[in-house]
Order: sequence, then structure tokens, then C-alpha cells
Amino acid sequence: MRFLKKVGYSTLLGLACCRPGYAQEPAGFTTIPLNDLRAFRDPGKNWIIASDASADYTVRGDMKPVKGTGAVVNHFSETNRTHLFTREEFGDLEVELDFMMANYSNSGVYLQGRYEIQLLDSWTRPNPTASDCGGIYSRWTKERGTFEGTPPAMNVARAPGLWQHLRIRFRAPRFNAKGEKRTNARFEAVHLNGVLVQQQSEVTGPTGSAMFRDDEKPTGPLVLQGDHGSVAFKNIRYRALPPASTTPYQARSHWETRNPILLKPAAKPYLLRSFVQFGEKKLTHVVSVGSPNGINFSYDSQQGALFQVWRGDFLDVTQMWFERGEPQLARPLGSVIRLSDAPAVAVLAGDRSGWPDSVAFDDLQSHGYVLNQQRMPTFSYAWKGLEVKDSLVASANGESLVRTLTVTNAPDHLFCRVVAASTIEAAGEGLYGVNGKSYYIRLDKKFKPVIRPSAQGTEIIVPLEKTTPLTYSIIW
Repeated sequence: MRFLKKVGYSTLLGLACCRPGYAQEPAGFTTIPLNDLRAFRDPGKNWIIASDASADYTVRGDMKPVKGTGAVVNHFSETNRTHLFTREEFGDLEVELDFMMANYSNSGVYLQGRYEIQLLDSWTRPNPTASDCGGIYSRWTKERGTFEGTPPAMNVARAPGLWQHLRIRFRAPRFNAKGEKRTNARFEAVHLNGVLVQQQSEVTGPTGSAMFRDDEKPTGPLVLQGDHGSVAFKNIRYRALPPASTTPYQARSHWETRNPILLKPAAKPYLLRSFVQFGEKKLTHVVSVGSPNGINFSYDSQQGALFQVWRGDFLDVTQMWFERGEPQLARPLGSVIRLSDAPAVAVLAGDRSGWPDSVAFDDLQSHGYVLNQQRMPTFSYAWKGLEVKDSLVASANGESLVRTLTVTNAPDHLFCRVVAASTIEAAGEGLYGVNGKSYYIRLDKKFKPVIRPSAQGTEIIVPLEKTTPLTYSIIW
């Protein structure tokens, strides 16, 4: 059964992974230096300057600062739980920052100290609310209780201990000469991990737990919440927005039509064959798999390559259907982590030999795939006399994608490349943080991983044996 759904153009804006729209961008950003805390008013003892943070994603509240400068870590405790207030006050503002959540932690970014974008360990939650990461927090008054609040369009929050990116475009409320409010505050756009999760969301007053709840003003400080749990920030930068035009700012997707066609799994995983644009290459033998728990991936069956994974919604398939569907392209809708389109297995002269970029078209014979009871695929192919089975299964708890490679007739010096990245660092027993801790690889040391330099920076390769399957997990 096909689960194709047509929705309006405004819905696509809230679902697609987008790039900035048509409004003229203002001058460059100002970075808040984090070699000390002088940019903030009376910072408490819970805020520690560091070069990085480390956190065990399985341990509630765990987060430790790494010695150095360039980041700030909230070493939260019941006796030390202050917020960070910038000395400078702002009106219309664009702000970007990177943040890291501890397991089960809670924080927020308050524009003018009044209007909160929620930061929360919302990892793996399928149906986000206004209280989840990327949500505009609800309002509260004694008379009305809890009201308003806007959930993120989808949950693209990553695992605790990983760095995430937040970008906010905010319009301050407007007042007349008497000080009476004429226009409400508004979030023009909020991007979480590269995905548009809020657009043109109005806020009628200060959100719950605001620093200033009883009034609204044209300006106010940027505030980082520190009283609900451990969190870290870095790369905080801002710039004033130009005056709002009569045409509202719209963050637009790279493919635009009034009637996009979005593909969404129902109760079971969904598989789709299509073309996919991967950087400069148009891949033509792709199977994409979407899971109801939000774990999605794309596999190049002509290379035996798992080349991208993402969380959030599944695919925009408009270009497969609109105006004859000539491009035949499917586009991920969530927060994408790019892997590699190089083959997963190769015979090397030794563990210092370079990894091949591709397999010749006629050298790999795809045997298709079979589905298990959960409708997750095992791909099969033959290559130079050996048979490879490549199983990819989304974990039931939604935390990881588990890959198992089994090789028949494995020759000597056969290796699997588990990951190629700019950086790889140890993050625990059998756990590696990849690309500045943007995702994890979990790989048991019994497989004898080799970490070595590569053209991309560094990579992990593993010798493949004739009878022992290789299993590892991608966690993000």
C-alpha cells in the first residue's frame, strides 16, 4: 500500500528541511566570546568555561566540562542553578548556537528573557509537544492556567551528549508612543538541526517561567536557562534583523510547488526505490526506508553503501510525480546525517591501504533484498566471488540503526569501513563520537577496529572474517 499524502504549501514549510528565504540577509554575526563570562550579567557558579562537554547518553543528568575555552557548561546542582543573562539587550534578533543536552535534562533559550524556545532531551519521542525540543513553550496565567504554546513541526532532537544546532529569527513586540502594545512578539523561523520547526509563530505574551512575566518591552537580554538540568553551549552568535517587510519572511524548501507529495510510514516501515541527490552525484539505485519511530535511511544498492540516515519525517517525493516526475528524486524531510557512498567492504593490501571510492558498475551484482517480520531489509549482493548480506534494522526503542554484515567466501585482507569522517573520538567503552560529536558509532572492541587517517580525516575499518558477522550501531 502506498502512503502518499498531498498537503498544502504552508504545511511543507513546516515540515521540510529548508534553506533561508527571500528576505535580504543583514550584515555579519557578532560572536559572544566564551573564553570568560564577561558578556553575561552576574553569572552563577554553575556556569563553567570549557573547551567541550562530555556526557554519557545513558546516565541521567551526566555531563562534565572539558578543560579549555570556547564553550560554557551548566554544572547544575540544587544549590547552583542560575541563568545566564547577556549584558546587551536586543529587539529584533537572529541568533545561532550549538547546544548539548544531558540525559533527561531541560533548558531553554529566552528571547528578551520572555519568550522561550524549549531545549529538552526529547530524543526518540515520536509526537513532540510545545514542551519538547524546538517547541515554543506554553504560556501560563493564574486565571487561565496553561495555554498557547507551539510544538515543533517534527522531532529532530538528537541523543544526549551530541552537539545540536539552533537558529532563531525573532521579531520583538511593537508599542505605540503611549507604551501600549500594538503587535505581538513573533518567531519568524526556528531551525533545529537544519530543519524548519517553527515559522511565523506568534506569542501573545511571556511564556511560562519567563524571567520577566508581568511586562513586555521593545528590548531585553538573551537568556540561557540554567535551573532545570545540565546543558552546554558554544558558537553563540547574533545579529540584528533588518526591518520587517510587508511580505512575511518565509523559509523555503529547495523544491517548491503548491501541492507537495509527502510520503509517511503508517504502522510499518515503508520502502521506496528512487533517485537521490547526494552532493554532486545523482544516485540512481537507491532504496530508502522509513520507520514509524522516525529512524530513516537510504541505501545505494549499486555500491552496497548506507549513505545517509535521518530523524523526523520521511520523504518529499514531489519530483517523482510533479510534471511527469522527470527528475525522479526523493528528498529527506528530517535532519540528515551524511555518511559515505563508497562501498562498505573492500579487499586491501593491508590496513594502511587507501579505501576505494566506488565499485565498478559491472563488478557488483545486486540480488535485491528480503524483509524480516518487522519489514526491515537485508540487502544481498555478490562482489568478486564473495556473497554479502547487509542487514539494517531500526531498534525498537528508536535509539539506533543496527547494521549487520555477513560475508560468505571472504578472502584474506577483507575489511569493512564502518565510518569515514573529519573527526572520531572515544566517547566510552566501544562508543565513538563522530564529526565533533554529531552522532555516535557503537562497535564492540572484539571486532578489532582500526582507527586510521583517511582522505576525509579519519576512519574506522574492521577486518572481516569468513564466519563471524560484523554488527555495529549508528546512534543520533
